[in-house]
Amino acid sequence: MIFIVLVVAGLFLNSGSSTENGSVVVNNVGVVSGDVQIVKIHVEGSQYVLEPSSVKKGLPVRLEADISRMPGCSKGIVSSELGIRKTFSSSDNTLEFTPNKAGNFYIACSMNMYKGTLTVLESDGSNSSYVQTIKASGSTCGAGGGCGCGG
Repeated sequence: MIFIVLVVAGLFLNSGSSTENGSVVVNNVGVVSGDVQIVKIHVEGSQYVLEPSSVKKGLPVRLEADISRMPGCSKGIVSSELGIRKTFSSSDNTLEFTPNKAGNFYIACSMNMYKGTLTVLESDGSNSSYVQTIKASGSTCGAGGGCGCGG
């Protein structure tokens, strides 16, 4: 493991290890490439797998989808609290956003059949006690209605 001290957006990040493209994995929080945290996403069973599953608040995130491991409607993701909505394709498999709130956030497909969680840490790397609440709506959303609310 190579120990590196990085300064990213004025934040000091602790030890990390280099990847083949010069990016750095820092404390299992996103892969930092320049000033972007890179998170890979795919599906196993009915769950989104995010690697790594934690990022820091206030720093841009690039979600990179492995389309070959994302069946059907799982290619369309949404998270209202993170402000993301995207349908991935083989020619467009990335999504960039900047989380502005720390906590645990749900990601779902537009039909609410595939689900996952992204943890956004405080900018200093500490955990937040916030957990997104899933609201019961009484509508057909999530029951195959395809409304795109994502939970």
